[in-house]
Amino acid sequence: MEYSWTVAPILVGLFSLCANIILGRQVLKRGVIFIDLAMAQIAALGVLIVQLSVGHADVAFSSKLLASWMLTVPAAILLSSLERKIHQHLEALIGLLYVLAACLAVLLVSHNPHGKEMISSLLNGRLLWSSLSDVVPVFCVAVILVAIQILRDNWLTGRSFYILFAIAIPPLVMSLGVYLEFACLIIPALSVVTMNNRAMWLGAIGVGMVGGVGGFYTSLIWDYPVGPCVVLSMAVAGLAYRMILSVMYKKTSY
Repeated sequence: MEYSWTVAPILVGLFSLCANIILGRQVLKRGVIFIDLAMAQIAALGVLIVQLSVGHADVAFSSKLLASWMLTVPAAILLSSLERKIHQHLEALIGLLYVLAACLAVLLVSHNPHGKEMISSLLNGRLLWSSLSDVVPVFCVAVILVAIQILRDNWLTGRSFYILFAIAIPPLVMSLGVYLEFACLIIPALSVVTMNNRAMWLGAIGVGMVGGVGGFYTSLIWDYPVGPCVVLSMAVAGLAYRMILSVMYKKTSY
Protein backbone atom coordinates (compact mmCIF):
# COMPACT_ATOMS: atom_id res chain seq x y z
CA MET A 1 0.00 0.00 0.00
CA GLU A 2 3.05 2.24 0.15
CA TYR A 3 2.58 3.38 -3.45
CA SER A 4 -1.22 3.22 -3.56
CA TRP A 5 -1.30 7.01 -3.91
CA THR A 6 0.22 6.63 -7.40
CA VAL A 7 -2.96 4.99 -8.72
CA ALA A 8 -4.74 8.30 -9.31
CA PRO A 9 -1.82 9.99 -11.15
CA ILE A 10 -1.35 6.92 -13.34
CA LEU A 11 -5.06 6.80 -14.24
CA VAL A 12 -5.10 10.53 -14.98
CA GLY A 13 -2.07 10.09 -17.22
CA LEU A 14 -3.55 7.09 -19.05
CA PHE A 15 -6.94 8.66 -19.74
CA SER A 16 -5.29 11.95 -20.75
CA LEU A 17 -3.10 10.02 -23.17
CA CYS A 18 -6.11 8.38 -24.84
CA ALA A 19 -7.85 11.73 -25.22
CA ASN A 20 -4.75 13.43 -26.59
CA ILE A 21 -4.05 10.73 -29.16
CA ILE A 22 -7.45 11.41 -30.73
CA LEU A 23 -6.99 15.17 -30.64
CA GLY A 24 -3.33 15.00 -31.67
CA ARG A 25 -4.08 13.16 -34.92
CA GLN A 26 -6.47 15.89 -35.97
CA VAL A 27 -4.05 18.64 -34.99
CA LEU A 28 -1.32 17.12 -37.17
CA LYS A 29 -3.71 16.60 -40.09
CA ARG A 30 -4.86 20.22 -39.93
CA GLY A 31 -1.35 21.59 -39.44
CA VAL A 32 -2.38 23.71 -36.45
CA ILE A 33 0.31 22.49 -34.07
CA PHE A 34 0.22 25.50 -31.78
CA ILE A 35 -3.51 25.27 -31.10
CA ASP A 36 -2.83 23.13 -28.04
CA LEU A 37 -0.33 25.57 -26.58
CA ALA A 38 -2.71 28.43 -27.27
CA MET A 39 -5.80 26.74 -25.81
CA ALA A 40 -3.83 25.38 -22.86
CA GLN A 41 -2.46 28.84 -22.09
CA ILE A 42 -5.91 30.41 -22.47
CA ALA A 43 -7.37 27.78 -20.13
CA ALA A 44 -4.56 28.45 -17.65
CA LEU A 45 -5.36 32.17 -17.87
CA GLY A 46 -8.95 31.42 -16.91
CA VAL A 47 -7.81 29.41 -13.89
CA LEU A 48 -5.44 32.20 -12.90
CA ILE A 49 -8.18 34.83 -13.07
CA VAL A 50 -10.39 32.79 -10.73
CA GLN A 51 -7.55 32.19 -8.28
CA LEU A 52 -6.66 35.87 -8.16
CA SER A 53 -10.29 36.94 -7.81
CA VAL A 54 -10.76 34.83 -4.65
CA GLY A 55 -7.28 35.57 -3.33
CA HIS A 56 -5.93 32.02 -3.11
CA ALA A 57 -5.21 28.94 -5.24
CA ASP A 58 -7.69 26.63 -3.47
CA VAL A 59 -10.64 27.14 -5.82
CA ALA A 60 -13.40 24.64 -6.64
CA PHE A 61 -12.69 22.59 -9.76
CA SER A 62 -16.04 23.54 -11.28
CA SER A 63 -15.24 27.25 -10.93
CA LYS A 64 -11.87 26.85 -12.63
CA LEU A 65 -13.39 24.75 -15.39
CA LEU A 66 -16.17 27.25 -16.08
CA ALA A 67 -13.71 30.15 -16.13
CA SER A 68 -11.49 28.29 -18.59
CA TRP A 69 -14.40 27.46 -20.89
CA MET A 70 -15.50 31.09 -20.87
CA LEU A 71 -12.18 31.91 -22.56
CA THR A 72 -11.39 28.81 -24.64
CA VAL A 73 -14.82 28.41 -26.28
CA PRO A 74 -14.96 31.98 -27.71
CA ALA A 75 -11.39 31.53 -28.95
CA ALA A 76 -12.43 28.27 -30.64
CA ILE A 77 -15.45 29.93 -32.26
CA LEU A 78 -13.14 32.63 -33.63
CA LEU A 79 -10.72 30.07 -35.08
CA SER A 80 -13.54 27.97 -36.53
CA SER A 81 -15.08 30.98 -38.28
CA LEU A 82 -11.74 32.10 -39.71
CA GLU A 83 -10.37 28.67 -40.71
CA ARG A 84 -11.41 28.89 -44.36
CA LYS A 85 -10.95 32.64 -44.73
CA ILE A 86 -7.35 32.85 -43.52
CA HIS A 87 -6.25 29.21 -43.69
CA GLN A 88 -2.68 30.09 -44.69
CA HIS A 89 -2.29 32.42 -41.73
CA LEU A 90 -4.34 30.50 -39.17
CA GLU A 91 -1.27 29.10 -37.42
CA ALA A 92 0.11 32.62 -37.04
CA LEU A 93 -3.15 33.73 -35.41
CA ILE A 94 -3.06 30.74 -33.06
CA GLY A 95 0.50 31.60 -32.07
CA LEU A 96 -0.58 35.19 -31.44
CA LEU A 97 -3.39 34.01 -29.15
CA TYR A 98 -0.86 31.99 -27.17
CA VAL A 99 1.47 34.96 -26.75
CA LEU A 100 -1.38 37.28 -25.74
CA ALA A 101 -2.68 34.81 -23.15
CA ALA A 102 0.82 34.27 -21.76
CA CYS A 103 1.49 38.01 -21.51
CA LEU A 104 -1.84 38.63 -19.78
CA ALA A 105 -1.04 35.88 -17.28
CA VAL A 106 2.33 37.45 -16.49
CA LEU A 107 0.78 40.90 -16.05
CA LEU A 108 -1.97 39.57 -13.78
CA VAL A 109 0.48 38.02 -11.32
CA SER A 110 3.21 40.66 -11.60
CA HIS A 111 2.24 42.27 -8.27
CA ASN A 112 1.17 39.08 -6.50
CA PRO A 113 3.69 37.66 -3.99
CA HIS A 114 2.66 34.12 -4.98
CA GLY A 115 2.52 34.87 -8.70
CA LYS A 116 5.60 32.87 -9.59
CA GLU A 117 4.25 29.77 -7.83
CA MET A 118 0.87 30.14 -9.58
CA ILE A 119 2.46 30.37 -13.02
CA SER A 120 4.80 27.47 -12.28
CA SER A 121 1.92 25.29 -11.10
CA LEU A 122 -0.09 25.94 -14.25
CA LEU A 123 2.88 25.25 -16.52
CA ASN A 124 4.20 22.15 -14.74
CA GLY A 125 0.86 20.70 -13.64
CA ARG A 126 -0.03 18.76 -10.51
CA LEU A 127 -0.01 15.20 -11.79
CA LEU A 128 1.86 13.81 -8.78
CA TRP A 129 -0.78 15.22 -6.43
CA SER A 130 -3.79 13.95 -8.38
CA SER A 131 -6.57 12.35 -6.34
CA LEU A 132 -9.30 9.95 -7.43
CA SER A 133 -11.66 12.91 -7.82
CA ASP A 134 -9.27 14.31 -10.46
CA VAL A 135 -9.63 11.10 -12.47
CA VAL A 136 -13.35 11.62 -13.13
CA PRO A 137 -13.25 14.69 -15.45
CA VAL A 138 -10.29 13.34 -17.42
CA PHE A 139 -12.02 9.95 -17.75
CA CYS A 140 -15.18 11.68 -19.01
CA VAL A 141 -13.20 13.62 -21.62
CA ALA A 142 -11.52 10.42 -22.86
CA VAL A 143 -14.78 8.43 -23.03
CA ILE A 144 -16.62 11.22 -24.86
CA LEU A 145 -13.84 11.63 -27.42
CA VAL A 146 -13.63 7.87 -28.05
CA ALA A 147 -17.42 7.77 -28.49
CA ILE A 148 -17.30 10.71 -30.90
CA GLN A 149 -14.54 9.08 -32.92
CA ILE A 150 -16.60 5.90 -33.26
CA LEU A 151 -20.08 7.38 -33.71
CA ARG A 152 -19.58 10.94 -35.01
CA ASP A 153 -16.17 11.07 -36.65
CA ASN A 154 -17.22 14.06 -38.75
CA TRP A 155 -17.32 16.15 -35.57
CA LEU A 156 -13.55 15.70 -35.33
CA THR A 157 -12.80 16.27 -39.00
CA GLY A 158 -15.15 19.25 -39.46
CA ARG A 159 -15.16 22.79 -38.11
CA SER A 160 -16.72 21.63 -34.85
CA PHE A 161 -13.31 20.19 -33.95
CA TYR A 162 -12.24 23.54 -32.54
CA ILE A 163 -15.21 23.63 -30.15
CA LEU A 164 -14.56 20.06 -29.01
CA PHE A 165 -10.91 20.93 -28.51
CA ALA A 166 -11.76 24.00 -26.45
CA ILE A 167 -14.06 21.95 -24.20
CA ALA A 168 -11.64 19.02 -23.80
CA ILE A 169 -8.43 20.91 -23.08
CA PRO A 170 -9.19 22.70 -19.75
CA PRO A 171 -9.72 19.51 -17.65
CA LEU A 172 -6.52 18.08 -19.10
CA VAL A 173 -4.48 21.23 -18.48
CA MET A 174 -5.58 21.44 -14.85
CA SER A 175 -4.02 18.04 -14.15
CA LEU A 176 -1.14 17.90 -16.62
CA GLY A 177 -0.09 21.53 -16.93
CA VAL A 178 0.62 23.39 -20.17
CA TYR A 179 3.95 21.69 -20.97
CA LEU A 180 2.86 18.11 -20.39
CA GLU A 181 -0.47 18.60 -22.15
CA PHE A 182 1.34 19.78 -25.28
CA ALA A 183 3.76 16.85 -25.13
CA CYS A 184 0.95 14.30 -24.67
CA LEU A 185 -0.89 15.78 -27.64
CA ILE A 186 2.02 15.96 -30.09
CA ILE A 187 4.69 13.35 -29.26
CA PRO A 188 2.62 10.12 -29.38
CA ALA A 189 0.67 11.26 -32.46
CA LEU A 190 3.84 12.40 -34.24
CA SER A 191 5.60 9.12 -33.45
CA VAL A 192 2.95 7.12 -35.33
CA VAL A 193 1.95 9.64 -37.98
CA THR A 194 2.65 7.20 -40.87
CA MET A 195 0.77 4.22 -39.40
CA ASN A 196 -2.70 2.81 -39.92
CA ASN A 197 -5.40 2.91 -37.28
CA ARG A 198 -4.67 -0.22 -35.20
CA ALA A 199 -0.88 0.08 -35.31
CA MET A 200 -1.23 3.79 -34.63
CA TRP A 201 -3.11 3.20 -31.38
CA LEU A 202 -0.69 0.54 -30.15
CA GLY A 203 2.37 2.61 -30.99
CA ALA A 204 1.02 5.88 -29.60
CA ILE A 205 -0.13 4.32 -26.33
CA GLY A 206 3.20 2.51 -26.04
CA VAL A 207 5.23 5.70 -26.52
CA GLY A 208 3.00 7.60 -24.12
CA MET A 209 3.08 4.95 -21.41
CA VAL A 210 6.84 4.33 -21.58
CA GLY A 211 7.57 8.05 -21.56
CA GLY A 212 4.98 8.74 -18.88
CA VAL A 213 6.11 6.02 -16.49
CA GLY A 214 9.78 6.87 -17.03
CA GLY A 215 9.25 10.56 -16.37
CA PHE A 216 6.87 9.94 -13.48
CA TYR A 217 9.32 7.80 -11.55
CA THR A 218 12.26 10.04 -12.43
CA SER A 219 10.35 12.87 -10.80
CA LEU A 220 9.42 10.68 -7.85
CA ILE A 221 12.94 9.39 -7.17
CA TRP A 222 14.97 12.55 -7.77
CA ASP A 223 12.34 15.08 -6.69
CA TYR A 224 12.16 16.98 -9.99
CA PRO A 225 8.98 18.65 -11.33
CA VAL A 226 6.86 15.92 -12.88
CA GLY A 227 5.80 17.87 -15.98
CA PRO A 228 9.24 18.52 -17.49
CA CYS A 229 10.41 15.01 -16.52
CA VAL A 230 7.57 13.34 -18.40
CA VAL A 231 7.96 15.68 -21.38
CA LEU A 232 11.65 14.82 -21.76
CA SER A 233 11.09 11.12 -21.12
CA MET A 234 8.27 10.98 -23.68
CA ALA A 235 10.41 12.77 -26.26
CA VAL A 236 13.16 10.16 -25.77
CA ALA A 237 10.59 7.34 -26.02
CA GLY A 238 9.15 8.80 -29.22
CA LEU A 239 12.59 9.22 -30.80
CA ALA A 240 13.59 5.68 -29.82
CA TYR A 241 10.36 4.31 -31.29
CA ARG A 242 10.93 6.06 -34.61
CA MET A 243 14.52 4.77 -34.72
CA ILE A 244 13.34 1.20 -34.09
CA LEU A 245 10.74 1.53 -36.85
CA SER A 246 13.38 2.88 -39.22
CA VAL A 247 15.70 -0.07 -38.55
CA MET A 248 12.84 -2.56 -38.98
CA TYR A 249 11.79 -0.91 -42.25
CA LYS A 250 15.32 -1.10 -43.64
CA LYS A 251 15.55 -4.81 -42.78
CA THR A 252 12.24 -5.64 -44.46
CA SER A 253 13.14 -3.63 -47.57
CA TYR A 254 16.14 -5.84 -48.37
